[in-house]
Amino acid sequence: MAQLDGKVAIVTGGGSGIGAAAALLMAQRGAKVAVVGRRVESLENTVAAITGAGGEALAVPADLEQEETVATMAATVAEKFGKIDVLASNAAMTDPGFMAQDAMITDMEAATWDKTMAVNLRGAMYCCKHVIPHMIQAGGGSIVFSSSGKGLQGDLTNPAYGTSKAGLNNLMRYIATQYGKQGIRANAAVIGLVMTEALKVGMPEEARKMIEEHHLTPFIGTPEQVGEVIAFLASDAAGFVTGAAVPVDGGFTAHSPIFADMMRMFAADQPEG
Repeated sequence: MAQLDGKVAIVTGGGSGIGAAAALLMAQRGAKVAVVGRRVESLENTVAAITGAGGEALAVPADLEQEETVATMAATVAEKFGKIDVLASNAAMTDPGFMAQDAMITDMEAATWDKTMAVNLRGAMYCCKHVIPHMIQAGGGSIVFSSSGKGLQGDLTNPAYGTSKAGLNNLMRYIATQYGKQGIRANAAVIGLVMTEALKVGMPEEARKMIEEHHLTPFIGTPEQVGEVIAFLASDAAGFVTGAAVPVDGGFTAHSPIFADMMRMFAADQPEG
């Protein structure tokens, strides 16, 4: 089990889903956790879950589009806990209504594209800009980005989201390169479809089954399983891992695009009985 005793961690987008799961796991492993996001009620729910289990946490509202609020957030965490060791950069535009606007390029509104980049990519850069100096002062640190398989592939939907995640993968490599000798590690969890509560409610069963058959695992992942990878990459147990885009997708991006079709063909060729 990756231990984080004595570490101070920031988790952006920590009010729900993967961010909340990662925050809870890191607190269970001994970290003091600053839960960052825009919706105060969600942040406080995560903090309550952490403190209720005996951990220490702080809700820090911040709008990642606004650099001054990110700078204030980093300073607040450093002042409260004395240092910053970990940044789990998880915040992204994932609201279904907004994501529905991120469709065909020929129909793309500039505002949709710009908002996606401002939160998913520029917001992550702002966090790194203002957290890294505190990490260097503390002797080093670990940054873990929540990326996506959509940053590795083309698709029929969400080109702005996918492009922002591709940018995040390279931002990770630049940070690992620029600040590695100062003790900063940077990695990305390249996340596939995860069965969040919102997904359980909002995804049609037909679509879920279609995606699930392309996984190499017999199931779709959970926020807790992704949180385990984030917690590991954040910990000293991953001290020799940096500049890595780690797939956390049940093998979805590891195989031929006709994998599911071949499986059906092979099954059809098997003799009955």
